[in-house]
Amino acid sequence: MSTAPTRIPLDRDRIVAAMLEIGVDRFSMHRVARHLGVSTTALYRYVDSKEALLAAAMDAFCERLALPPADLPWRAYLRGLALAFRNTLLAMPGAAEYGTAVGPATPAAFAIVERSLAVLRRAGFTPEDGWRAYRLVVGHAFHCVQGEERFAAKVAADGPGGYRIYQLSEPERLRFPELARMVASLRFDFDTSFQSSLDWILAGIAASRGE
Repeated sequence: MSTAPTRIPLDRDRIVAAMLEIGVDRFSMHRVARHLGVSTTALYRYVDSKEALLAAAMDAFCERLALPPADLPWRAYLRGLALAFRNTLLAMPGAAEYGTAVGPATPAAFAIVERSLAVLRRAGFTPEDGWRAYRLVVGHAFHCVQGEERFAAKVAADGPGGYRIYQLSEPERLRFPELARMVASLRFDFDTSFQSSLDWILAGIAASRGE
């Protein structure tokens, strides 16, 4: 005797998870409903609007963010914060694009900013300088992830060659020797690029503080 498959009940968490699987920058209420095999009307029993679903996704992002210990020195804290943002953004396609557009927008996001500003305040940063430092390192994570996602999409569409700048002809190699050397040595190592640029940012913050 066969039994009917158990239907997983719809709830807010399942809706958010489906939206994240589609991509924060690509979803619509209709696509989420189709992904879950339900009607769009059914979604509105759990989320009031597309904006409410985006806010829920931001809260889900904040829950996944592995923040560094608050008792670290400011440099180590900001480095850990940048890495935490990058790792979480990479695990949530489209979140970098959306987050760049709206910034912190929910109490859960405000709490992360509050915690980070408190760490920097204890290290002697003024409120303005603390906010600037926070924005620099977190913005770096968002910017780098956006670049990685766009590059991946470009390669997927155009093949390994990707951007035109990486496909120099022989006359172009002779005309632009430094560019040719860069292309020849390029390994698209996003991890190293992220870390080295972060080093520059942290060194710049330290220099502005006379350290």
